[in-house]
Amino acid sequence: MRQHCINILVQTRRGLLLLAACLIVAAGLTPIINAGNASAAQVTSRSLAIGSGLPSASTTYTFGLVPGTTAAIQGLKFQACTAAIGACTAPTGFTFTGVGATGTMVGWTTNGVAFATGAGANDCITSASVLCANRTAATAETGAGVRTVAFTTITNPSGASCATVNCTFFIRMTTYSTNTYTVVSIVDTGTVASSTTQSLTVNATIQETLTFCIGATAIDDSNTTTPPICSSVSGTSLSLGTLTSADVSVSPVSVPNGGDANNGIAELSTNATNGATVTYDATQQAGTNHRGTLRVAGATCNASAGITNDQCINAIGTTQGTLTPGTEAYGMTIAAVNCKATTAYACSFTGGTYHLTRDTQYDGTGGNTYPTDANLVGTTTNAGYAWDETGTPDTIATAATVVDKEALILKFATTPNIVTPAGTYTAQADFVATPTF
Repeated sequence: MRQHCINILVQTRRGLLLLAACLIVAAGLTPIINAGNASAAQVTSRSLAIGSGLPSASTTYTFGLVPGTTAAIQGLKFQACTAAIGACTAPTGFTFTGVGATGTMVGWTTNGVAFATGAGANDCITSASVLCANRTAATAETGAGVRTVAFTTITNPSGASCATVNCTFFIRMTTYSTNTYTVVSIVDTGTVASSTTQSLTVNATIQETLTFCIGATAIDDSNTTTPPICSSVSGTSLSLGTLTSADVSVSPVSVPNGGDANNGIAELSTNATNGATVTYDATQQAGTNHRGTLRVAGATCNASAGITNDQCINAIGTTQGTLTPGTEAYGMTIAAVNCKATTAYACSFTGGTYHLTRDTQYDGTGGNTYPTDANLVGTTTNAGYAWDETGTPDTIATAATVVDKEALILKFATTPNIVTPAGTYTAQADFVATPTF
């Protein structure tokens, strides 16, 4: 050792003060500081994408990084902490232990398999909050491009570390030039932040819907003309014109024959997933006997069936039948299910693709052919008709699922006997749609 002394003059208020100072130097002795690899750089760009932010969820973690140092990377360490720096406390509930034997790598010089290990070695300690991934690729990784490595079945923190489900946590990342995880083999370090979150529930309500309307319409086809929506349906009656025993009057009856050229229409829309039923019941008018058929209101009619010399026209009944001129009868049929206005699903009458199905007794032609009956028929009707005059609800159509703007085109037909008395004849009915939600 050598001792070096120097004299120092210090100016004081009373004069000069001579001080002697000595410095002892130990030859060849220099301070040594080693806190790991002092050359380790920070990961240039780093990220963590988690498959789910829900607390305690088992999910996928995809780590992204751009190396800050050009070097081989054969080891990667990921450590979960509640803080970005300082002492590392593992987030409550977090665990890497569910990770399988491999991870998925993208963007590396060799996208070899990253083998996850919980055993640890040297700097890679054994812990549920530490994941070490081994690689066997000696090619140097550069700072050009993002490398990713993804692991599945990692369990998110429970949120208890923050006393709330919205809880931030950190993953400290370290890359190594070897897969022995020694301090001197550290290449880069960096930290990423993530957070658990509570789920957000969005509530909405769809109300039960039913739109059903009855009216008159000039439509006399199956799907060529688009029926009006219910809000535009109007008219509460139609006219079969001036009756004669030489003909069957079938709606639409033209104006020259005393009619108004209208059919009836019943249109249904409903979101009832179990479908709906459409029924009618004949309104019981004032008078005696046969009160629910085409009759003169207030008239006294014979209680027996088949009488033709009173002011009640015989109803066909609930069994479908055709009409022949002069054989007194009154009935209704569903000429078609017109669904040209339907937009919620593909719909066609001629193709048989619609949701309302006509009851057999009111299915005009027994298929998807529109009846040729209209105005005055001089021999017999092409379609079959029925009418329940008792006032008991009678089903005319059903659906097994939702219905969107499907319209039943209702045709009415009648013929008097040559001795049927003169008068103004009227029939009324109450139509009801019953959805099943």
